[in-house]
Amino acid sequence: MFSPLENWLAARYLHIQTVIRKKKVYIAVTHTLGSLLPFVIIGSMLQAVSRSIFMQNGFFYSIYHIGEWLPAARSIGQVMNALSDITINFSLFLGAFLFAKYLARLYNLNDGIVGWVAMLAAMILQVNLLAGVSRINIGSSLTNNGGGVHNIFVGLLVGLAATQAYRGCAWIASHWQHAPATWQEETFVTRGLHAVFPVSVVLAVAVGLSLLISLTGQNGFAGLLLYSIALPRWAFSHAIVTIMLITLWNNVLNVVGLSGPLSPFSQLTVDSTQSSKNLTVALKTGSLNNLPYRVTFHTVYDVYGAMGGNGMTLALVVAIILLSRQPDRRKVGWWALFPTLMNFNDIALVGFPILFNPIYIVPYLLAPLVSMTVGWMPLHFGWVPPVVYNTFNTGPGFLTAFLGTNGNWAALLTSVLAFLAGLLVYVPFIRIDNLAWLQTLTGELPTQQQEEAKLSGEELIPARPHPAIKKTESY
Repeated sequence: MFSPLENWLAARYLHIQTVIRKKKVYIAVTHTLGSLLPFVIIGSMLQAVSRSIFMQNGFFYSIYHIGEWLPAARSIGQVMNALSDITINFSLFLGAFLFAKYLARLYNLNDGIVGWVAMLAAMILQVNLLAGVSRINIGSSLTNNGGGVHNIFVGLLVGLAATQAYRGCAWIASHWQHAPATWQEETFVTRGLHAVFPVSVVLAVAVGLSLLISLTGQNGFAGLLLYSIALPRWAFSHAIVTIMLITLWNNVLNVVGLSGPLSPFSQLTVDSTQSSKNLTVALKTGSLNNLPYRVTFHTVYDVYGAMGGNGMTLALVVAIILLSRQPDRRKVGWWALFPTLMNFNDIALVGFPILFNPIYIVPYLLAPLVSMTVGWMPLHFGWVPPVVYNTFNTGPGFLTAFLGTNGNWAALLTSVLAFLAGLLVYVPFIRIDNLAWLQTLTGELPTQQQEEAKLSGEELIPARPHPAIKKTESY
C-alpha cells in the first residue's frame, strides 16, 4: 500500500514526465543515455577490477598481496585501464555523437553526418591547438581533459549546438545549392554534397572556439566550463554548514552531468593540511583523541557522505536491488553493485538513470546530507574518533571509517548507521518510482510514440510516391 503522500508525489512525478517527454531534447537525452549504457558498464567493470585488484594501492591488491604471487598484475591493470579509457573517458564524445544523431532524426536531418560532425566538434574543442597538433598532444587531450561520464553535459551541449548550427546552415544552403527535382534523383552522394557547407561551417567554428579556449590556458571546453563554476579556495572552510552546502552544490552539478569540487578519488586534496596535522598528532601521541581537526571534508564527507561515490550511490543501488519492481532497474542495479562498492558510480548515473531524472534528483541531493549528519554528530561530541590513517580509494565506503581509525568499532557502527540513513532516504522514492511505472503500464502516462518512433531507425521515409526505402542508421 502507498501512503497519501507517496500517491501525491507519484502524481506530480507523472505530470512532470508527461510534460518533459514531449520535448525533443529530453527524448534524445534518454535515448543517448541508453545507447551509452553498454560502454559505461564495460568501462566501469574494467576500472573497478583494474584499480581494486591489479593496482598497487587497490583494496584487494593490498589485502591479498596480489603483486607477490602475480608479477604481471600491474601490467594487466595498465592494459585494463587503457581499455577503460576507450569507453569511459570517451563518453563525452560518444554522447555528443549520439545526442546529435537522435536530435537530427527528430528534425529529419541526415543523422549520420550530424552525429559525426558533433563528435568531431567535441574533440576539437577539447584539444589545445596552441600546444601543437601532434599525435601525443591530441591523444592526451582527449583522454585526460574531463571526457568521462561525469562531464557528459559538455557532450550534450556540443551535440545540441552542432545540430542547431547544422540545421541552420542546411536551411541557408538549401536556398542556393542545387536540389534534386524528384526524389529518385536524390542519392547518398547528393546528400553528402549538400552537407559540405554546413559541416564546414560547424567545424570551422569549433576550430575558432578551440583557439580562443587555448588562450585561457584551460584544458579544453570542459575544463573552461568547470573552471567558470569552480568554487574559490577560501570557500572550503571546515564548518559543518559549509561542508553541507558544498556537498549540495557538488551533487547538483552531478545530476546535470558535470563534475563537482568533491570526489571520493580526491581524498585529502581539499583538506590536506588538516589531515596531515591530524596524522602527525596521532603518530606522536599514539592516540586518536584530542586531534586538532575532528571535522573536515575528509572526516565527514569522504567517510560518511560518499559511500559508493557522490550521492551515496551505494545506498541507491542496494535499495533498487531490494525494492524496485522494475526488471530493468534491478538488472542495472546488479551490474552496478561491484563497481559501486569500489566507488565507481558511472553505471548508476547512466543506467537508472540519475542524470536528468526528476525522480532521483531529490534523494541524490538529500541522502549525503542525512548520512553526513549521522556521522557528524558522534564526531562532534567525541563519541567516535575521526579518520586519520590513509585508506583505500577503491575500498567499500562503509569500511572507510573502520580502516581509517585503525579498527575502531564505534566508527564502523557509525558508518553502518550513516549508510542505513542514506538507504532510508532513497526508499520512498523507489516506491514512488514503482508506482509511476505501474501507472505507466496501465496507460496513464502518454508514451509519445510518434516522436520516439523516429529514434528507432525503423521508420519509413514519408511522402514518397514510389516504394519507400527504409531509413538506415547513417542516412
